[in-house]
Amino acid sequence: MSGKQTKWTGIFRSLGFRIGLSVGLILLVSYVVFIYLVLDIYQDFYLRQVIREADRFSASVIRATRYSMLNNDPEATKSIVKNLSTQEEISDIRIYNHDGVTKFSGQPLEVGTKVDKKAEACFACHSEDKPFNEVVTDARTRIHYHTGHRVLGMITPIYNEQSCYAASCHAHPIDHKVLGVLDVGVSLKKLDSGASSLVKQIILLGVGTCVAVFFTIALYIFFRVHRPVNRLKTASKKIAAGDFSYKVPVDSTDELGEFARGFNGMGEQIQKRAQELVQSRWQYKNLFEQVPCFICVIDQNLKIVQQNSSMRELFKGAVGMHCYEAFKKQNEKCKDCHAESTLSRGTMSHKEHCGLTFAGEEASYVSYTAPITDENGKILYAMIIAVDVEDRVKLQKELEITKEFQENLIENSIHGIVATDKDGRLAIFNRAAETLLGYKDEEVLGDTDLEKYFPKPFLETILDAYLGKPIDNHRIIAQETVIPSSKGEQVPVRFSGVILFEKDQAIGSVGFYQDLRMFKQLEREKRASDRLAVVGQTVAGLAHGIKNILQGLEGGVYVVQTGIEDGDQPLLQRGWKMVEKNIGHISGLVKDLLSYSKERPPEYEAADPNALAEEACALFDMRAAEKSIVIERDFDPNVGKTVQVFLDQRGIHTCLCNLIANAIDACAIDDKKEEHRIVVRTKEDDEGNPVYEVSDNGIGMDADTRRKVFAGFFSTKGSRGTGLGLLVTSKIVMEHHGDISFESKPGVGSTFTLRLPNRRAFEAYESTDSSANAERTDVFDTDSIIDEDQEELAAPAGTEG
Repeated sequence: MSGKQTKWTGIFRSLGFRIGLSVGLILLVSYVVFIYLVLDIYQDFYLRQVIREADRFSASVIRATRYSMLNNDPEATKSIVKNLSTQEEISDIRIYNHDGVTKFSGQPLEVGTKVDKKAEACFACHSEDKPFNEVVTDARTRIHYHTGHRVLGMITPIYNEQSCYAASCHAHPIDHKVLGVLDVGVSLKKLDSGASSLVKQIILLGVGTCVAVFFTIALYIFFRVHRPVNRLKTASKKIAAGDFSYKVPVDSTDELGEFARGFNGMGEQIQKRAQELVQSRWQYKNLFEQVPCFICVIDQNLKIVQQNSSMRELFKGAVGMHCYEAFKKQNEKCKDCHAESTLSRGTMSHKEHCGLTFAGEEASYVSYTAPITDENGKILYAMIIAVDVEDRVKLQKELEITKEFQENLIENSIHGIVATDKDGRLAIFNRAAETLLGYKDEEVLGDTDLEKYFPKPFLETILDAYLGKPIDNHRIIAQETVIPSSKGEQVPVRFSGVILFEKDQAIGSVGFYQDLRMFKQLEREKRASDRLAVVGQTVAGLAHGIKNILQGLEGGVYVVQTGIEDGDQPLLQRGWKMVEKNIGHISGLVKDLLSYSKERPPEYEAADPNALAEEACALFDMRAAEKSIVIERDFDPNVGKTVQVFLDQRGIHTCLCNLIANAIDACAIDDKKEEHRIVVRTKEDDEGNPVYEVSDNGIGMDADTRRKVFAGFFSTKGSRGTGLGLLVTSKIVMEHHGDISFESKPGVGSTFTLRLPNRRAFEAYESTDSSANAERTDVFDTDSIIDEDQEELAAPAGTEG
């Protein structure tokens, strides 16, 4: 090769020539892109101008032909279309009807032809997934070639306006929203010609600029870059050979001079970095070995190529073993191996495993896999990092056992358990609750209507807790109440409830239900049994009393007979009074005995509590006055006014008569006070239920008498009392599901209080009690002994207790 060729070869291979050539090419490419962008912007700008003009022109055509179409004048419409088609920039004008038939056109031969919906003019709109009248303007345009140049076609809908479907000439149905389409073609010949001229001018300017820039840069680089680079090339060869002491001559202050100075310091830094690399490798090895995880690197065949000390100690893995041999002690790869996806696709993954240690013990761990690639991104290995989760697995198993135990405990509890979650939805409804309330758990779980399952006081507490209101007591312990079942039955239960909190935030509630239906049945049977036992004791005791009364009757009869025989009228009257008195005693004994022995459900009716009390007081006013005793009335006028009261008037009247009669007797016995008063009081409790009080300042009762006051056949009146008055009273109150209590002190007096739930409260027990009463048979049927007329007798003599 000649020296001239060598020189030019050197120039072509020089950095300056290549940089200049690269910069020139980049500039050329940039200029080409610039030309393309300018042309694209130019065409896009003017095309949008043409589209707007075409849209306005289309609107003008529709307005121009509107009158002739409304007057059904096709000739005028044809003339308008033909005249408008002769404009220089208008290529063609067509009007299609609703069926796609060309009705008017600038090309007479096209009139009458039908256009396919898949044709170029129709496809843009009929391919849209929306009504034609919602298609945007750009979607109604298309560009096609006509007579050697481009044409912009625009279709515009002709709507069925009121003036169209109401016209007398040819009314269109109102449901036809679009009557036809206007197709206008606008020539783009001038636009394309201007763009071509612009491109030629820009290309000529660009080529000249690129050539000038190329030669300017090439000359500059040759003199200002080529020689300094040759010096650096020599220095790099020295350093590559290990001569880190070689220095590059520096004779300039520009970037290449700075680069030369930096190159001179490179030798010093390379040695330093080499030492640091050795140290980094040592640190990496220690980190790999000492990290508290099982780490191994596997190849494409799932063989271990590297592992840390934790892996070797626990699984006794060795280089060359398959990962499944080390971790699982099996001869085949895992069916759900997630390391394969990392090796094939390069994705990171994780999975929980249960492996075997070298001692054969189970080891639970979570393995994470990550790809290891070369500089080209090719996957060479996969790294497996396994974390021991044995403690977590044990806790999870214990938690599952605990959960299963709790679920079995809840489901097999003999008491109903109903619980809600933090959102107030029913979350637990065990089998005992299903039996008690009649709902199935699948029917109620998730229900938010808690009023069907919880008593009202506890429900209000739940709502207050969820609303964040302060709660005095978040527990309800063993309160008797009633819960409606699915069939409307009022089920008596003993209810306990608690609101569950976590960090002062209500997260749920639990209710516990003890079914009291069996207990209530046993309680009723026990009361009936106790009454019969008392009746038996009373009959045995009354036999002696009746014998004495009969002796009195015999004496009275004797006196009567004597008075008749002797004609002694005073003696006859005295004897007859003896007979009447003893007959009254027998009548009172029998009536009290029959009233106590027979169980009769209350007959509820609307009642005025004050009127009942007044009737009872009026009945005893004369008797009390004879003994200088004052009966005072302290009636609350608001009782029964806010809420109407329903009571068994006959039964409550009997109770009040018994209490007033006993109060009169207690005052009559007391000879230590000059004045005696009986106060009959009415009032309402906090729930609006009526309350009666009968107070006296009579003799009072000592502790022994107070213990026996409700015992059978006990009376403080001697032969004047039967001991059944208070028993009858307590029986009637219990039939009302009310409460009777008393306070008494010797020498001070006594106060008896009757608390009677209104009919509303009693309805909670009615269904249960009525069904039970319907099934049982009274063991002592008094209907065969006393008729209805006798039962209605309420003489004071029969109310003494």
